[in-house]
Amino acid sequence: MAAILVGLNAASYTQRQKAAESEMFPNRSSFNSGPTGTQAFFSLLSETGRKPVRWQEPPDALQKKGQNSPATFVVVGPVRRDFTDAEYSSLLSWVSNGGRLVVIDREPPAKLVKAPANWKVELKPNALSDIFSVDPSNTSEMIGETPAAKPVQPSVFTLGVNAVQTSKFVSAISVDPRVSGGQQKSRQPLTENEDGEIETEGAAASAPVAHLKTQDKIILVDVPYGSGRIVVMSDPYVVSNGGISLVDNAQLGINMVSNGGGSVAFDEYHQGFGDNKNRLLEFFAGTPVVAIFFQCVLIVGSVFFSRSRRFGRPLPATESDRLSKLEYVGAMAELQQRTKAFDLAIENIYRDFRRRAARLLGVDNAAVSRMQFASLIAERAKAGRDEVDELMFRCEEIIAGEPTNRTHVLDLVTRIRNLEQALGLRRRTSK
Repeated sequence: MAAILVGLNAASYTQRQKAAESEMFPNRSSFNSGPTGTQAFFSLLSETGRKPVRWQEPPDALQKKGQNSPATFVVVGPVRRDFTDAEYSSLLSWVSNGGRLVVIDREPPAKLVKAPANWKVELKPNALSDIFSVDPSNTSEMIGETPAAKPVQPSVFTLGVNAVQTSKFVSAISVDPRVSGGQQKSRQPLTENEDGEIETEGAAASAPVAHLKTQDKIILVDVPYGSGRIVVMSDPYVVSNGGISLVDNAQLGINMVSNGGGSVAFDEYHQGFGDNKNRLLEFFAGTPVVAIFFQCVLIVGSVFFSRSRRFGRPLPATESDRLSKLEYVGAMAELQQRTKAFDLAIENIYRDFRRRAARLLGVDNAAVSRMQFASLIAERAKAGRDEVDELMFRCEEIIAGEPTNRTHVLDLVTRIRNLEQALGLRRRTSK
């Protein structure tokens, strides 16, 4: 049955055609070599000595790594697994302790684009209807008539960057100060307000900095957060496989993630990879192997279930023999002694002697005559033929009902044992 099911699954299996990638449902993983993936960006960092790693653990593991924690954490969206509140909290706590968070997305989660309490940073997506039909591998379709972005000011992010080409779907980043009661905030030390937002010393020190702008859109902002920084880039096309080779996009990607020579962690956990996935099932996903495995488990379970069912009345449990062989022999000997059944003792001993002697001499115990048997025994044991014949005759007489006594029986048994010893008939001892 298992072989038949395996054959049917293999015969009916048709390999799924890989769905074409689109900007509406992109795959931003660094494992993806397609136009929407970031494998080229990952390889570029590796070849230029930036120590990129694929992070497949929840963000709370960043602080557990201690000195081995990466210097930069890169989230390229949209992600395939949502952040939890605890993950937001642990990631932002890591940033406030000196880490750099790089968020590259057109509509990133608002809880990742954090700013100090006296500033507000928001992204306004560029809604275009042709995002459903555009081919992400076609550069002209992705760019359209969008001009290249230019640096706003010289900085570590724009070093070596003359122009950056975005897609026509790039979002605009707005940076606005928050005004409370019409009064400007005075300079204060690093504090945390009632909303859990970090304030730095003074409005100027905590101000987000714009680095790139295309026409009237800011596309790259650097936001201080505690002792660390949050870098927001509003178009993943710049670092995707389809767009990283354009103008100075590659240099901008390197500048965004470089942070003191530490390692760069690409968030693959929220791209669907990670420690809560079964790697074996993930490897065989999309093949008939998983279905075959569960079908075999079902068959084996059915066999065990059917074999364990009772189709008749219950049989009584077999009682184990509680007596050993020596105890049985002793009990029988005592019974024969008390009942004075000497003829039964002679019958057991004599017939056992005849059976073993016939096997030794190669004759038929049932067909050979007593006198012929006695002659063969006497010749082999070097004893008198008449004595052997007389011994066998007396034993057969007692078995037939001739009266006897203890002394007579002991004498006959002694003579039989002597013949056994002369013939070399050794008795097996019970262990």
